[in-house]
Amino acid sequence: MQIIGYVLLLVTQGSAVPVSEQIYTQQECESRAMQIMQVRDVEIICGEVIRER
Repeated sequence: MQIIGYVLLLVTQGSAVPVSEQIYTQQECESRAMQIMQVRDVEIICGEVIRER
């Protein structure tokens, strides 16, 4: 198992839905999540993308 990056997830009604297919580093993801939440009244989190071998 290997973490290859992070994706932005929109949290709605207890579920998390991907915002896009773009993969970020953890720092990039957290920064973009904060930017989006400052502009829109939504909850965005970063989720790990894992590759299993």
